[in-house]
Amino acid sequence: MIKIISTLILMGAAVFSYAQVGINTPTPEKELTVNGTMKTKGIVFKKPMEKLGASENYTFIIKSPAPENKITAYNDTFVPNSPAPINIVQFKITCDPSDKDWVNQFDTKINSNKFLVVISSFGFTQPIRTYSADWLTPVPQIFAYSSGGTWKLKADYQGFSPDSALPTGVWTLNLLVYDRSYAKEVNSTQDLKSGTTGAAATPLIQ
Repeated sequence: MIKIISTLILMGAAVFSYAQVGINTPTPEKELTVNGTMKTKGIVFKKPMEKLGASENYTFIIKSPAPENKITAYNDTFVPNSPAPINIVQFKITCDPSDKDWVNQFDTKINSNKFLVVISSFGFTQPIRTYSADWLTPVPQIFAYSSGGTWKLKADYQGFSPDSALPTGVWTLNLLVYDRSYAKEVNSTQDLKSGTTGAAATPLIQ
């Protein structure tokens, strides 16, 4: 009789070990499914990492550095509207009628302490010409810079301008805005001195 009871207990334990448990959900999808927030002192990932299901395109987990120490999972069902780790922002800026193509400073109001801004692409609505030598090629000066706690934009064909008969020009500036919790900004000043070639003394990223 004792052996039979022991066998039943072991069988029950074996069945239970393969059960799916759901917290705040009646239909768990994994061994443990939590519908809500969860706090834990540590996370151990299975090796190799579990393969995605047939209906899943991607899932990735990001941990921000201290002091946030925040872990966020992104997948098909959760992509925040704003802010996300990487945001795409487009500005269409109409120039002053007298300057035609000059944006000396445009304040995006994007917090430069929290976000890193990179201009990924740009466009201008009007053809540019020079009133000096015809062989000169118009080259735009376009960049984002941090000033006063926000990101500012500058755009100009310095020394060139649209034809005065054309309408006022419009710049389209496409920005990649990275959350600084997940991105690192590395600045380096280099000097070629009297040469035309050079190399960094040490790798900035490796």
